[in-house]
Amino acid sequence: LWAVVNNAGVYKGASAELSKLQDFKDCMDVNLIGMVRVTKAFLPFLRKSKGRVVNIASSAGRIASPYMTPYSVSKFAVVGFNECLRREMDVWGIRVISIEPELFRTPMVDYEKISKHLDEEFASLDASIIEDYGTEYLKNFSRSIPGFSIFPSSKVFKVIEDLESAITLESPDAVYKTCRNYIFKIGTYILHNLPGCVQDLLIKLVLYLIRHPRPRKL
Repeated sequence: LWAVVNNAGVYKGASAELSKLQDFKDCMDVNLIGMVRVTKAFLPFLRKSKGRVVNIASSAGRIASPYMTPYSVSKFAVVGFNECLRREMDVWGIRVISIEPELFRTPMVDYEKISKHLDEEFASLDASIIEDYGTEYLKNFSRSIPGFSIFPSSKVFKVIEDLESAITLESPDAVYKTCRNYIFKIGTYILHNLPGCVQDLLIKLVLYLIRHPRPRKL
């Protein structure tokens, strides 16, 4: 056995307060626990072959992404798992590679489906939360989701190329931050290395530009 590739993923929930606890559990179960389970099952074989583990994380596991909190939290956990495992397996000659793509157009980012799921979730929120946020905020939030469909890149082959490199190169990188082009790659590098307060300001600016709704009681 030369390589184990973990690519299962699920996206659920919205902001921390508006997401159900089950959204967090589902994201962690699929995105992290499933990865850990598969990896542990194959490590004995990889120790013999001195092969490699290739795990798909996300740029959302490096930059905290508001309003997709359960998903982002699970991907931060995946990045942490990759970092720990890489340092632990080095003594065995096993390489652990983390693939961390930006937003690409895959079945997981079906914004119409996500919007419908949020409508169903918001309908079951506590009355006090609905009162504070307002029904208009909740409607506008879920209706704004399909507008994000302009952001994902269709260049999914970029992810395939990095996967290929991770599996076949004699000395692959420890981390591949997969981006659609060099402009996005440079931007991602800069964003990841900015102070947290500057990242916060940039995210606020993006939310303002896309006219993210504000809760009723603000």
